[in-house]
Amino acid sequence: MQKMKGELINRDKAIGTAFDFGRCIRDAWMNWPPRVAADMAADLGVEAHAMEQVLEQHIRQHLADLAETEIELR
Repeated sequence: MQKMKGELINRDKAIGTAFDFGRCIRDAWMNWPPRVAADMAADLGVEAHAMEQVLEQHIRQHLADLAETEIELR
């Protein structure tokens, strides 16, 4: 009855959608350092390449930490 009313969703589709969304967010974060590193480096008076490397390192670690988060789909 709930499925007919549109109150239930397909679990596999929900998991796939969540995975795709997570990948999109990850890709956006991984593409951020090359876009902002030069401006941030200029603001701080440091070398752009070093700034990009540090940003990438910290973002990778943060994303790895977030990847450990479990999502409970009920």
